Amino acid sequence: MEDDPTLPNRRSQTRRQTDSARRYLDLEATTPALRSTVELAARSVGFAIAQLNILDETTQYTLVNIGGPPVSAVERSTTLCDDVVRSEKPAVVTRNRIDATVRQRNILDQNGIAAYASVPLRGREGLVIGSLCLLDRMPRELSEGQLQELEQYGSVLEEQLDLHRRVGSTAAKLDNDHDLAGALDSGQIVPWFQSVVDLRTGFAVGFEALARWHHPTRGLVSPVDFVPFAESSELIIDIDLEVLRLAVKEAQVWHEHQPDLRLSVNMSGRHLAHPDAVAQLQSAVAQSTVSPHMIFLELTETSSVSDGPLIRRHIDDVHALGFQVLLDDFGSGWSSLERLVILEPDGIKIDAQLTKYIDTDRGRALVRALSSVARDLGLVMIMEGIETRKQAEIAIELGCTLAQGFLWSRPQSASAVRRLVSGDG
Repeated sequence: MEDDPTLPNRRSQTRRQTDSARRYLDLEATTPALRSTVELAARSVGFAIAQLNILDETTQYTLVNIGGPPVSAVERSTTLCDDVVRSEKPAVVTRNRIDATVRQRNILDQNGIAAYASVPLRGREGLVIGSLCLLDRMPRELSEGQLQELEQYGSVLEEQLDLHRRVGSTAAKLDNDHDLAGALDSGQIVPWFQSVVDLRTGFAVGFEALARWHHPTRGLVSPVDFVPFAESSELIIDIDLEVLRLAVKEAQVWHEHQPDLRLSVNMSGRHLAHPDAVAQLQSAVAQSTVSPHMIFLELTETSSVSDGPLIRRHIDDVHALGFQVLLDDFGSGWSSLERLVILEPDGIKIDAQLTKYIDTDRGRALVRALSSVARDLGLVMIMEGIETRKQAEIAIELGCTLAQGFLWSRPQSASAVRRLVSGDG
């Protein structure tokens, strides 16, 4: 999979492979069907451990892991699946095979693995985006027939991944509020957390709480499959309050180890259309020792809400309680420059769609201008969607100091963040 330097106006093969692979990286919404197929593949040939891995240019992400120790992302170059993606061919590797390289034997030894078998998986664009791989701590060999059987399971996984990419993580879309309301009542709506990082140091200064649905049969449901529906039914208000209530409890635990960590929580503009909105927010944090001064409420707008006197009064009341307010998704949707004047927020979050263009002349100019506005007004400014070191370096050059994105972490469960903050992760 070599890049062609004679094609400067096209994406390189590596870039195309990476872009294709990342379309399948919804780690929080792996379906039971994917897990079942991976597990059946392992059973069919008698291997103890099975994984569904997606590989971009630098990283191997494990979407499904059956029988092995917990793992989510490792450096691609340290894996045997790197060879499979590069060669685009199935592979069987054991310590005793004469065709095993020194590197392959070292990887087996470092991971306590005696046998490895894998087949490549192709994405919709026709490029290899990952692998179905089997591992065992006991020596194993595969017959030609078993390898063909593994390839058949790989074909099934390719179809399932394509369906997953097209329709999302749920087999059926929501058509009423019954399931979602029940999920709230039964505690299935929980916060996951993504770090907010100081670009100058690379350290986390806080975490944003993001709603996730632990569905009893569908597994972990992606927010794209229920948040838009919640917005249309105003259940988003109940979801936001539940996430805030649970998130401040987690922040209380963080502060035992790192008392300066901030918490950011999404707040739909629909809250501010209700007279008791501020009282509801105050009630949600009442049982926590976390000071409102450590909490950023990110005002989101997936539908327009008029910036009338009631909303401005609510924001003044929220400020009086000590909360800070950020305008989320700034640079897209309903977040306009006018709202900086009308609502007088404490900061803005640059939308990830704008971050994508930060390496272009126009993108740089816009971000530089917004950074200047934020600095002149004394506002916090956070850039969302940073995925590469180059983007982070450009952001610093343009005056940005805070950011979040896959470069540092994907959303993580509350328990994972607890371990990270306490130093046990």
